[in-house]
Amino acid sequence: MRPPRRVDLPARRSDNDKRRLHPTPDRFVLAGLAARASYVGISKHKASPARFGLPPYSGPYGDETLCDEHAGFEPRDIAKVPGLMVRGIAAGLIGRVERQGIPTILWTVSDHGWIFEIRMTNSGQAEYHGYPVRPSEAIAEQVLKRFAAWPEAQGTEADRRAAWNCRALYGIS
Repeated sequence: MRPPRRVDLPARRSDNDKRRLHPTPDRFVLAGLAARASYVGISKHKASPARFGLPPYSGPYGDETLCDEHAGFEPRDIAKVPGLMVRGIAAGLIGRVERQGIPTILWTVSDHGWIFEIRMTNSGQAEYHGYPVRPSEAIAEQVLKRFAAWPEAQGTEADRRAAWNCRALYGIS
């Protein structure tokens, strides 16, 4: 199956230096996070929030990427999000870890190849929301390199295809 056409999105206003992969994620942190983390959608990253059962977004849009408009994310895809979060966690795609032992940022790669950044919404409940990462963002290459190495050692055929689709979509070899 051919990955979707690469979408040219406007560049993010800044490439936040705090968005870094944790250099050596602890396997116990990863296991605990995989068991605890959950997804909560927010309107800010949807062009049509009502389709996802979310209230309209009333704030101004800045440089946000939109899951449905930019990455083709559909309401039926919500059911896949827990598995995608576990995929990213298993691959060690986490950022810095807070005092509570919970990372504030995670990443994952969808079957279609999109990298999604998953940000903390509620640390007490380990709730996260996510949005697509632009191909022009520096973190995309870092995430793909770590993710692509993981399925060769531990992942499934679907994980290997996701890495291939990501390379094609983001233009990273």
